Amino acid sequence: MGCQIGKTNQIQIRSKYNNLVGIKFQEAIESSNPQLKQLQHQWNQFEIKDFTTACKFKQSDPTRFRKYLMNGALSSNRWLLWKGSLFVENIQESGCYEALLKTSQNQFDSDIEKDLPRTLPGHQEFNKKSQALQNVLKAIAAYNNDYVTGMNQVAGFLLLVNGMDEEEAFWMLNYLNINPQFKFLQLYQTNDSQNSGNQFEFVTKLLNIFHKHFKSQMPQLYQHFEAQDITQYCYIWKWIFSLFLQTFPFEVVLYFFDFMIANNILAIISLSLALLKHFQSHLLKLDQNEIAQFITKLQECSDVFDRSKHSDHLCVEQIIIYATQFHEQLGFSKLEETLE
Repeated sequence: MGCQIGKTNQIQIRSKYNNLVGIKFQEAIESSNPQLKQLQHQWNQFEIKDFTTACKFKQSDPTRFRKYLMNGALSSNRWLLWKGSLFVENIQESGCYEALLKTSQNQFDSDIEKDLPRTLPGHQEFNKKSQALQNVLKAIAAYNNDYVTGMNQVAGFLLLVNGMDEEEAFWMLNYLNINPQFKFLQLYQTNDSQNSGNQFEFVTKLLNIFHKHFKSQMPQLYQHFEAQDITQYCYIWKWIFSLFLQTFPFEVVLYFFDFMIANNILAIISLSLALLKHFQSHLLKLDQNEIAQFITKLQECSDVFDRSKHSDHLCVEQIIIYATQFHEQLGFSKLEETLE
């Protein structure tokens, strides 16, 4: 039950979504989780008709808009809410995407080619060489004169959510890459100076913030991890570096992205702390091997909207509640101050 499931079940869970995109992809997740339908009715969500409606909603009542998105968007609203939250449509340059695709071969083409089959493995859309994904990544590389492995996972996920609309995925990824509130591009960049040892500087900064608050907020669990020699590479490094895309099932990542887009890059830390708090009582009972096995199996969880009180059961609703508390109490809305 919960996270206590095996590889066969993981394949069955993935098979429900691995040939779907857009609204059908999201609706398949919703329909397989009856508890989620109850939650969305409880949250009194309403239909967002278009981008203008989403923007007006944010401008007229930003607090309610943020809460509305953080609680988990309806599938019919999600992409419009993401665009409205980021005002993505306002930064689109007419004709720019088409022009970028016509650029001659650049230095990043071979790296992009290698990443195509490694994107969201198991989903039918990316089992083959996805032309849509290749186009988005080529345009991103040309626009920023930079490409780093890791962008492909985010680009692929955005394409799944929006129904393979290349241009909209491009502009949203570009915004998330360079906007000071998100800086996704910096997650994957290394500092090549001799003094830095080729470290992921921005990820290291986020890791330091995480460890500081993990130690202060959950000292007993922190000490238990130290005693059991659970290093950051067992879990938090992967959570941050992949934006949860390679460590949790799609139905979890959708709602984590809702939460991140409603806030900022530090939402990754809030969600990570929330996950540990949610599983704290269970993790305290486990030794090193059991902890490592449990963390690995988080990507296989099913019934992630179940409100049952199992200490080893992943409940997205409860994690979002904890993450909201951490984000507000730890001052993560003040991004620049926290990153100093």
